Amino acid sequence: MFTTQSSSKLALIEVFFCVLLLFLTAQMSIPLQPVPITLQSLGVMLIGLKFNCRTAFFSVLTYLSLGAAGLPVFADFLGGYHTFLRPTGGYLVGFLAAVIVMSKVNESLNSKYESLICNSLNCLAGTAVIFICGVSWLVIHVGLKQAIMVGMLPFIFPGLVKVFLLVAALRYLRNDKI
Repeated sequence: MFTTQSSSKLALIEVFFCVLLLFLTAQMSIPLQPVPITLQSLGVMLIGLKFNCRTAFFSVLTYLSLGAAGLPVFADFLGGYHTFLRPTGGYLVGFLAAVIVMSKVNESLNSKYESLICNSLNCLAGTAVIFICGVSWLVIHVGLKQAIMVGMLPFIFPGLVKVFLLVAALRYLRNDKI
């Protein structure tokens, strides 16, 4: 019984710190319109790489639920369910889909292949999921061509930089050679 209580407490602590990470990275942004560039996707990728599917899912779901309930946890300290109706709503939902995909990939690889290439490809898969969800929703607001122009193209290079920095930092922290 002690083990179950300890693991439950650990899971809650992990979820808390993941939610805090998402909140903090959401506030680090470059205010582009209609979608700002934030470090949130970096937080999402870290969660997707480092936590099991259950923890990753509940972390992002808790974050999104807190925002939907009105807490100002989203970029620019926004909150409320109406935030999901804005042009950025698809990206927020994409965060949840991305951690599911990334943690499922990790589980299928059974953490045997935590190489630079595997982690990079996993982050790129998560980023692609975020783009698909985000641009799909943004199309409703601005049309397909404009959604690609303002909702994907400006994010490709920063997204690649985030993937590189995250994977390199994780490798460095594990004292592996890049």
